[in-house]
Amino acid sequence: MVHYIFSDKTGTLTQNVMEFKMFSAGNYSYGLKNSKPKEKYAPGVTNVCFEDPTFDSHYKNKSHENYQNICDLIDCLGICHTVIAQKKQDASGAEYVAYNASSPDELALVNGARYLGFAFRERDEEGDMIIDVERPGQ
Repeated sequence: MVHYIFSDKTGTLTQNVMEFKMFSAGNYSYGLKNSKPKEKYAPGVTNVCFEDPTFDSHYKNKSHENYQNICDLIDCLGICHTVIAQKKQDASGAEYVAYNASSPDELALVNGARYLGFAFRERDEEGDMIIDVERPGQ
């Protein structure tokens, strides 16, 4: 019989950190278990520890059977969110975009899409998203 349940939902005792490490698209799983964090596209990309040579070869080959599945998944990660983009400056004065999210999960997923080439830049006055998409092989 259970008498007590202890939960740390807010992350007060734990760090409540989410990292984009692996994903599945179509019939393939991508991501190496021992990946190290790195930045690829811009300063401000956080919570990403993803690398996989198999993914790289599939994503660079527009005729690969899984290419469209990968693109669709990345597009969904980059569009389906409530993230706020903030313009910041690094130490040299160069501008970059950093994300502010309501949860570490959402931040990791949107930064994962950004790392893979689908960068949410801002919302315009009407609330429409402005994005930059950079796909290998196009």
